[in-house]
Amino acid sequence: MLRRFPIVYRIVFLVVILGLTVFVSAGGFYLAIMDLRDFTVHRVASTMLDGHKDKIRVATHSMAVSMGAAIRGLSDTQAIDKLCELTADVRFEDDASGYFFVYDQTIAVSVPAKRSNEGKDLVDTQDRDGVYFVRELAKQAAAGGGFVEYVFAKPDKGDQPKLAYAEMIPGTRFWIGTGVYVDNVQDERMLVSTEISNTVRSKIVNVMLAVFVILLGVFTASIAIVRSIVRPLHGATEAARSIAEGNLAVSIDTSGQDEAAHLQVALQQMATKLRDNLAVIQTRTQEAEEKAAAAQAATEEAREARTKAEQARTEGMHHAALRLEQIVGLLAEASGQIATQAQAVLEGSDAQKERLQSTATAMEEMNATVLEVARNASYAAKSSQEASQKARDGSEVVHLSIDAMSKTQAQTEGLRTSMSALGQQTQSIGAIMSVITDIADQTNLLALNAAIEAARAGEAGRGFAVVADEVRKLAEKTMSATKEVGDAIAAIQRVATSNIQAVEAAVADLEQAAKHSEQSGVVLNEIVAGAESSADQIRGIATAAEEQSASSEEINSALEAINGITEDTARKIQESTQALHGLAQQTQELRSLIDELKSQGA
Repeated sequence: MLRRFPIVYRIVFLVVILGLTVFVSAGGFYLAIMDLRDFTVHRVASTMLDGHKDKIRVATHSMAVSMGAAIRGLSDTQAIDKLCELTADVRFEDDASGYFFVYDQTIAVSVPAKRSNEGKDLVDTQDRDGVYFVRELAKQAAAGGGFVEYVFAKPDKGDQPKLAYAEMIPGTRFWIGTGVYVDNVQDERMLVSTEISNTVRSKIVNVMLAVFVILLGVFTASIAIVRSIVRPLHGATEAARSIAEGNLAVSIDTSGQDEAAHLQVALQQMATKLRDNLAVIQTRTQEAEEKAAAAQAATEEAREARTKAEQARTEGMHHAALRLEQIVGLLAEASGQIATQAQAVLEGSDAQKERLQSTATAMEEMNATVLEVARNASYAAKSSQEASQKARDGSEVVHLSIDAMSKTQAQTEGLRTSMSALGQQTQSIGAIMSVITDIADQTNLLALNAAIEAARAGEAGRGFAVVADEVRKLAEKTMSATKEVGDAIAAIQRVATSNIQAVEAAVADLEQAAKHSEQSGVVLNEIVAGAESSADQIRGIATAAEEQSASSEEINSALEAINGITEDTARKIQESTQALHGLAQQTQELRSLIDELKSQGA
């Protein structure tokens, strides 16, 4: 099927297939990278949201425990004042948008962001999406703590999505909550998506430029290879056509060491042999024509002699007989020349046999060429199979590399989130330490007051037993707060441990990705080697096939020339045979005439 197309088209077809394969592979790789980007962005957003949840849950729990200890034993009015005091100045987040709020069921007790709502029942308050967030937070707190998502106004940014957590203050009917705006999650998500897209786009452009340069080099090399194959073949074809038309004085460029050069050398040798054979045949033919002309002249002389013999009857039979004897001698000489001509014809037949042997040799060369084509085809098939296997191996290794890099990306993002959580935990510890400091100060103040009053009152100092009892209670509160600080520190340590494990896993995955990348490089190099081997074999097949075609044409031309020589030889032999028969008849007639003349002369 491929023999219907020129070699140029076949090689161009291979280059086009190679280019399409590269571009399709690049497109698939780009789509896979985009999917990886979307997955990574989703994981980043999920991890950041989980980090926010952990942060506000730990902070709310710490504040709830601290506040429960701080207001234990106080009246409702004192407890509310204390709760407002403890939450008034607490702010977190970079933009100070985070704060704590305290409710009694759905009645606002402390709302630092909007003091006007304190004392109001906000049970029917809802956001723009219809979420009764105060009611939902109260339910979550009563259920042991939980999260609620709603939309709330953010300073300078309008309505933004917010994530809040609420839980009951131990030993009280109050619940405390806090929330963070999660619009920064979307901002971070867009930032990560943009960075990945820009990086991928830059890498894709670099890869495509490299591929374009490689394809340009392959195309240039293909043009050079095509010219090195097609030009000698065109020259050989034109030479064969000239030989077939009878022009044996052809000049062929036989420089080079490839198969095309061998074909040109064979054509040059064939043209030389045909030219030599034609010269021999022309010489033999000319000699035969000369001998035939001599025989014809002898025949004419015999006819003239016959006429003269009839006229010589009256002049002298004896003289005529002598003349006829001379003519017979000439005829005998002509017969000898004709025999020589027959010998020359036999020699021409021998030359014809030699040409046939040359033809057989050409046929053997053609058969060898066919065998070479078969071997090259087998090698090409084997190389193509190996290249396919290597390509599959390379694909598996690339997939492994992509998986390893995906894990590394996710764990790296987890590390960053964990570190953020660690920072928030540190801030929470700072707030708790402030509460502990306040409690310690109050304890010292009460102790000092108790000592002073006891010293002044003397026996009346017994009334200050209540103060001493308060001092004891505050000391207990201090111990409880200290315990909570220890719990917060333990939580921070757990987060730090998680970060360390994530870092170790990321390092291991990076090492694995590096190994897979090295394997990918090795496999891809083997694929390139296999592809080059396949290209060489295919070029060998094309060249051998063209040699086979050219050899067939030359053999046909040689057979036609041999047939012409055979026909010409047969015709010359037939003419010589006819001439010999004619000479024999005339010689017999002359002998009879001589006998008659001799008898008459006697």
